[in-house]
Amino acid sequence: MDFLFPLFGRFHPLFVHLPIGILFFAVLLVFLSGKEKTSFLPVIPVAFLCGAFFALLSGISGFLQYRHEGYTWETIQIHLILGWSTVAVAIWLYISFRKTTEVTRILKAQSGGLFLLLMLTGHLGGNITRGDDYLFEVLPPGLQSFLGIEIEASKPLQLPTENWEEIEFYTGAIQPILNHNCISCHNPKNLKGELDLTSSEGLLKGGESGEILFNGNPEKSGLFARLVLPKEDEEHMPPKEKRQPRKEEIELIKAWIESGASVEKSLGSAQVPISLISAFFVKEETPFYPPTDTKSIAIDSLSALRKKGFFAENISIDSPLLRISCINFPDFQDEDWNKLISFSDNIAYLDLSGTQVTDAIIDSVSSLKNLTVLKINDADIEGGSLVKLKNAQNLKLLYLNSTAVTLDHLKLLDGHLNLIKIFVYKTSVSTNPDDKLSFELETGDFLLPKLATDTIVY
Repeated sequence: MDFLFPLFGRFHPLFVHLPIGILFFAVLLVFLSGKEKTSFLPVIPVAFLCGAFFALLSGISGFLQYRHEGYTWETIQIHLILGWSTVAVAIWLYISFRKTTEVTRILKAQSGGLFLLLMLTGHLGGNITRGDDYLFEVLPPGLQSFLGIEIEASKPLQLPTENWEEIEFYTGAIQPILNHNCISCHNPKNLKGELDLTSSEGLLKGGESGEILFNGNPEKSGLFARLVLPKEDEEHMPPKEKRQPRKEEIELIKAWIESGASVEKSLGSAQVPISLISAFFVKEETPFYPPTDTKSIAIDSLSALRKKGFFAENISIDSPLLRISCINFPDFQDEDWNKLISFSDNIAYLDLSGTQVTDAIIDSVSSLKNLTVLKINDADIEGGSLVKLKNAQNLKLLYLNSTAVTLDHLKLLDGHLNLIKIFVYKTSVSTNPDDKLSFELETGDFLLPKLATDTIVY
């Protein structure tokens, strides 16, 4: 009959929901009762008595679950104490309401205290079964920070693109995967199934069901076999409501077991193919537009700029940098530049195509510190001033289609720090030069035919 106590302990998740609902109902009746409304008074003590009874069953079953399921005392002590405190307060309120003929403010305050105690007890219980970050892990990082929540969540596995072969297979790849997906339930403070996955010792030891690693046999190893079970299967791990490992992570665990599940081998010595780990390489993404601390332009200032004929918008919602176009301002001339001077620190994309500008505009444009894309297609540009664009150090793309620029003018920009490509379709630069330049020349015709909608003025 030794199975009876563990079996009763496993009823804890069932019992625990009953007192929460019943006691919440009792507290609700208390606050709905007033001096003139005493019709709830006969029901309130009965509700508190029922709630106290099921809270008692929850406390007993919870204690038995702690004794037989591998939880440590440090993990459950506060939850257990608060649970029994909930039982005591519920009984106290039952006795108090049996003796009273009215719902006083003191009784309402005591009932409110029971409600808070009930919520705190339930929250701690949820943390034990679901992990400390269960409520907060789905919140955006910004909201977590606003709420003052500091959760040290483990990061997903990342590997360097160079010398990855020298990284230890277990400590550098497998343990980070376990840290990210498994240790919220399998750690020294919360030994679900008596399994500790925070170290190689715990992994090799296994849990209450025995060993979970059989070297060279992933299908027989519980560490892998449970990961590939259908999510609806009770044996599937992690539980379906928790974060699931990526398929690449599961394949890497499989490869580790197949290689002998060594805690000493490196990725190279285990002959792990690069195709298996390429998904974990750190990808360093350089933003196209330069980072800046420039202040954003006020909405009314942008509106005023648009009234002057410019198309103006932010390059993204959270960026102060602007995209300025003269698509609706074909009469723009060099002297009209003074209309853009106050926006010069914010201009990152400038399109002067089809306007009346000349080489003189290059003097003004070259001073834009955040300029990244410059288009001067189909304009009276001969190229004599292009060398000044070396001062626009963030310039990456330059469009000079249908202008009078020559290859000699373009060579003056050779060595520009960030310039990637210059577009020179319909110019004298018909082919790429033999001399190697620090940027690419695009001479092909990538212009699309005009549509009727292209003439729409915004």
